Amino acid sequence: MKQRSIVVLSASVVFIVAAFLIVHALESRLERTRLMKLQEQISKPPVEPFSSGTRSETVSRSAVNWDVPFTSQAPHAVWDSFHEEACEEASVLMVLRYFSGRPILGPDDAERSIRHLASINTVLGYGVDDSAEDIVAFLGSQDSSLSITIYRNPSISDLQDSLSAGSLIIVPAMGQQLHNPYFQTPGPRYHMLVLRGYTSDGYVITNDPGTRHGEQYAYRWDTLVNAIHDWNGGEVESGEKVVIVVKKS
Repeated sequence: MKQRSIVVLSASVVFIVAAFLIVHALESRLERTRLMKLQEQISKPPVEPFSSGTRSETVSRSAVNWDVPFTSQAPHAVWDSFHEEACEEASVLMVLRYFSGRPILGPDDAERSIRHLASINTVLGYGVDDSAEDIVAFLGSQDSSLSITIYRNPSISDLQDSLSAGSLIIVPAMGQQLHNPYFQTPGPRYHMLVLRGYTSDGYVITNDPGTRHGEQYAYRWDTLVNAIHDWNGGEVESGEKVVIVVKKS
């Protein structure tokens, strides 16, 4: 009788755990669907082309959206070990092409360029995961006409002012804290993306190479800022809150 009670209790525990997992999976799926639909509802400002003219550092705008070329870090949707770690190269490529006035001419062009940048990254002696300091040196080696600055503990106003004045911003982040519904669950621990603008109602506009849906992907400002963390030797959760602000010299 005692053994039968144990069997019944064990079966009940299994049922409860299974039910919990099913409910959790359904809730996660519903949240992912909600976030995907939300992207379609966000009103973004018109895209503006790059201008090589000098912009005032004191310009303040309610919204901006620079026309930054986009590529996923896996241009041909091959998410192998190389492409899973290529967010840094994809982010650098988008910034370089924007300031040089050159488009990204489709997946083949993006793939060749990402691999080329990855080989340069290796020659420079950096690892698979680049810190903010690594990106500064990496970018500078590719275009000496760029002014590249690290901002520490930036506020939302700091980021908006930089974007408004014509800069782009590369952000190192704890990818799982971005809660992007297009990321493969649970998302990357360390990630890098490009800020290209912002809306008048609380969203930052990004080119996020972590998904093919990443062009003009909008995050709430608080979500983005909370996720900012440098590589920190792999201890990303305690990484410093830094961003890389890039503009023409």
